[in-house]
Amino acid sequence: MPELPEVETLKRYLDSTSLDRRITGLEVRDAYVLKRVSALELARRLKGRRFENSHRHGKHLFVRAGGELWLRLHFGMTGSLEYLKHDEVSPKAARVIFRFANKCRLAFDDQRKFGEIELIEDVDEFLRTRGLGPDALEISLSQFKAILGKHRGAVKAILLNQQLIAGIGNLYADEILFRARMHPATEAARLSDKDPARLFRAMRYVLEKAIALKTDFNRLPKSWLLTHRGKRGRCPRCGRALKSATIGGRNSWFCVHCQKRR
Repeated sequence: MPELPEVETLKRYLDSTSLDRRITGLEVRDAYVLKRVSALELARRLKGRRFENSHRHGKHLFVRAGGELWLRLHFGMTGSLEYLKHDEVSPKAARVIFRFANKCRLAFDDQRKFGEIELIEDVDEFLRTRGLGPDALEISLSQFKAILGKHRGAVKAILLNQQLIAGIGNLYADEILFRARMHPATEAARLSDKDPARLFRAMRYVLEKAIALKTDFNRLPKSWLLTHRGKRGRCPRCGRALKSATIGGRNSWFCVHCQKRR
């Protein structure tokens, strides 16, 4: 599932390819991904407009289409964007294709159809309505400490809770905890005074590094857990077999030697 680094990478891709392009029309190949807007209304309200700028919050991408109109994109499990020049063939799983005056197109590709496309008029109101917490790359250390101090449960469950911190999913939560040398089932109430700052630094490093590498798993450091997690995977630090368990409702991978539970 696209998490914060993937969505930020898609944001930058859209910014570099599709901003300031006049929309001449769009093709809805599967209206299942449209939320609270019909294909006809989406086409009517966007035709003649331009994507002016974009804003990401957590796993949501908001694209301003003039005035107070925003296009909201959520990429679900398999969503992505592909900018198509002239006669390039669109992806088979393209659900919506935006057509521009320069004859190029932007395809919203989503094989499993868990993605969402919606028109909204107030981003802040949307975030309040959804109850989303602060973005994981915008949250301050003091805010982060306050969240850990106010909520009980496993630290991994807290990282995954979008109402507390927006943007972190299962893969990067495991990576953050591995870098912080913290067992994912560690109770927040059992953290030491120094643990929150260590976890915060690990979060910032992992998310920023993944973005810098454009979330290309082939370029991720071999010292990261992500390139080793799974059956028969071994810890890149100590070489011991990795373990898995269901924590926070998700399958977690970790090293019991390097990430001791308290």
